[in-house]
Amino acid sequence: MLTYRSVKEVVLIPRTEKVNQQIRDERREQILAAAAQVFARNGYVGTRIDGIAAAAGISKGLIYHYFGSKEEIFNTLIESATHGTIRLYQQAFGLPGGAAERLRWLMEQVATGLVEQPHMFMVVLQAFVSDAVPQEARELVSTLAAKTRSIVAQFITEGQQNGEIVQGDPEHLAFLLGSCIQGLAVAKAMSTPMPSLSAADSLIRLFTRSTPPESGD
Repeated sequence: MLTYRSVKEVVLIPRTEKVNQQIRDERREQILAAAAQVFARNGYVGTRIDGIAAAAGISKGLIYHYFGSKEEIFNTLIESATHGTIRLYQQAFGLPGGAAERLRWLMEQVATGLVEQPHMFMVVLQAFVSDAVPQEARELVSTLAAKTRSIVAQFITEGQQNGEIVQGDPEHLAFLLGSCIQGLAVAKAMSTPMPSLSAADSLIRLFTRSTPPESGD
């Protein structure tokens, strides 16, 4: 009995540089995402490269193909978070509408970030409070705090002029709002049950007027 077998010709097409770059970018993001979770859980001092590799599901050697050290990974995370947050705040300030409306939109975006990436807030918080993290990371979050507070203070000043936002020193109110956001981030990271009312609504109610100002107010 004769057996016939079809043979298909396989043609190997080399990957383009664009595809190779996409693969490298995806691998890099995979490492950073895993590192953020490990840093958030173990802290900067308690994090090791092999722990990041295990969380990412790749070899320790491959980590070093993309990053030279734990310090470089941490700084990269903080740099990305800093630039992304500042862009978000600037975007909110440039939106149409009243100050309170735009501030509410911003708080909604921040609250969404708390839900989707609570570990990133913990990583940033470490850079604020820990002397063990790299100096570059501490300088980046210091810049982040100053710029975001300045933008929120502009929101508040504009809203006070329109009677939308409570009176008070804009810088002080901006500082209080930032502290509330940090508190929510810590609570979320600790899996503390959140109130049924959205975080954005809760925050905005603290800083906006419930009734229009009276004449001469």
